[in-house]
Amino acid sequence: MAHMRTFQFKSHNIKKGLIFGFGYLMVVFLVLCIVFDGVNGLADTINNFGSAKGLGLLVAVVVIGPLVILLQYINPKVDILIDNDYLHIRQAKRNDQIIALAVIDRMEINQKLVNQLQLFDQNKQLLANIHPQSDTTVIFLIANAISQQEKLKQSKGNKKIFGNTIETVSYYRH
Repeated sequence: MAHMRTFQFKSHNIKKGLIFGFGYLMVVFLVLCIVFDGVNGLADTINNFGSAKGLGLLVAVVVIGPLVILLQYINPKVDILIDNDYLHIRQAKRNDQIIALAVIDRMEINQKLVNQLQLFDQNKQLLANIHPQSDTTVIFLIANAISQQEKLKQSKGNKKIFGNTIETVSYYRH
């Protein structure tokens, strides 16, 4: 009987999130301009608000809060199943992606983007991009499960991003 490990997380889709976020902010801005009689009326209202901290709190609660909640809904839930021979990637509204573990030649964590696991074949072709929205540990668990099945070697390093040191990990065949 095959041993199967299952991982579940919300995927991070940067392009979709940015497009949605900019669209949302434009709609909010247009609605505020209509409510306050144009850009000048909106600017006068902001200038007469009184407290910058109060205005910041109001914007955070009324504008940014709903945006963060809406972004949770547009990012798809991903299920990753790993058995003795295959990696299955399941996501709503997409065909399942099935990758034979024997085809995976190299895995990279945090190399291109933070909190991203990339899987490559021996021709350096990208097989899959796994990019969770918030759970940073899941990519390490997935890579570890694959490397245990395929006996991949591990090489650790780090890089600086905005002054923070981020651990990078590469897995490769002997």
